[in-house]
Amino acid sequence: MTTPPWTVRDSTYPLLDRWIRVRADDCATAAGVRVAPYYVLEFPDFVHVLAETVSGQIVLVRQYRHGIGASSLELPGGVMDPGESDILVTAARELREETGFFGGRLDPVVSLSVDPARYANRVHLVRAVGVGAGPAAPEADEAIEVVLVNRDEAIQLALSGAILNAAHAGFLLIGLTRR
Repeated sequence: MTTPPWTVRDSTYPLLDRWIRVRADDCATAAGVRVAPYYVLEFPDFVHVLAETVSGQIVLVRQYRHGIGASSLELPGGVMDPGESDILVTAARELREETGFFGGRLDPVVSLSVDPARYANRVHLVRAVGVGAGPAAPEADEAIEVVLVNRDEAIQLALSGAILNAAHAGFLLIGLTRR
């Protein structure tokens, strides 16, 4: 069964900057119940990469995340830049920038929403198999440590909570179960 969409009567943007857009919608449900303001966070799409080296190691990154005030172990990846529409191109760019790894076969795995109730964007997972090492070129505000683990270690990291980002833990498990 498909539930009917809400009607948006008006939208305003109380916050607009390079990192986030907050949209305040004046909505009505299909039953006519008014829901206002209803806040929607508009971010660009993100692409994360489950990369496996030629020797079968999984490529992870550790970097400081200011929201939690701590280092976080994650999949490499990042935001799709303005004008980018190909998730494979973004995946290859982010993997190379953050880790130095490149090449291999890149395949899209899944595209999900982190929170469809509040976020307007998608987060894409790309699997890269057979990547080789090279020099990284992180952005000026990124201090990234590359961490290589085997498949079993990667699963344990996701299941134990050592990977704090729920989307990354889920993506890691999804990507490792799809061959």
